[in-house]
Amino acid sequence: MGTKAGKGDETVKKEKKNKRRTKLMMIINPHSGRKRLNFKTGKIADMFAKNNIEVAAYFTSPGYKADYLVSEHGNDCDMIGCCGGDGTISDCIRGIMNTGIKKNLGCIPMGTTNDLARSLGLATNTEKAAKIIASGEAHPFDIGSFNNDFFVYIASFGAFTEVSYSTPQKAKNIFGRLAYMFNAAKCMHKIRSYHVKVVTDNKSCEGDYIFGAVSNSTSVAGIFKFDHDYVDFADGKFEVLLVKKSKNMFTGMATVWSMLNRSYSHDNVVLFQASEIEIISDEPLDWSIDGEHRQDGCNIKIKNNNKAISIITKKSK
Repeated sequence: MGTKAGKGDETVKKEKKNKRRTKLMMIINPHSGRKRLNFKTGKIADMFAKNNIEVAAYFTSPGYKADYLVSEHGNDCDMIGCCGGDGTISDCIRGIMNTGIKKNLGCIPMGTTNDLARSLGLATNTEKAAKIIASGEAHPFDIGSFNNDFFVYIASFGAFTEVSYSTPQKAKNIFGRLAYMFNAAKCMHKIRSYHVKVVTDNKSCEGDYIFGAVSNSTSVAGIFKFDHDYVDFADGKFEVLLVKKSKNMFTGMATVWSMLNRSYSHDNVVLFQASEIEIISDEPLDWSIDGEHRQDGCNIKIKNNNKAISIITKKSK
């Protein structure tokens, strides 16, 4: 009996040794946020190894952004990991969408605000986030088309939009979210309205708006929030938020207060959900697409690509 048991143990060891390892392509932005690469890479590498995961690391640079790395090497792995801020994660997802690669995506958030990661409930602790990649489960996520491009969690124009892409990276690294607040205060005197017509699959409206956003996130422009029970990341719909121009300072303060309290009940606030949105403006608008600056004419067509990708999150209870 003892000899047979020994052979059984040996067989189990051989099977474990011969079991195919999962190949993880890890894309790393070495300049994201304040953390940089100060976490214990050895600890994370050991944890991946124990979960039978083989990691190939790729570092982004100005000439080799995450979307390019995905297109070049995405077919050589079983799943893709992204270590960086919202911009890096967005680039990575853009690469997945452009190539049509059907691979699960795991994220280690290392940005300044990590709006996308917080919306998804991802761990912002690097070791915990890595553990989720190794042992979590994939959940579907909607992705937006913006004319001929893609966005992950938000496309916005008007007031506060400039804040997301004009805040210096050095300031973000040092002060974090406060840097956005300081920059927002500097931009307040620039607030103006834009005459816009919005046509969707279920609603149309037209007016003078100081801010507009199409989002799939619980955080809007890093400042305003939606309740988690209002946002479903895979329902095929976006949240559309439009803020009308206020007649005076007191009305403006009441409008902002309504949004900060998540009631969105003020007459100057328009909030609804839609799958397809066309935005027609009298002049080209400056947009923030996942925090990156973009100007794309006077006619913008946005479409929800339902459950286009799968992101690894905590296992459902």
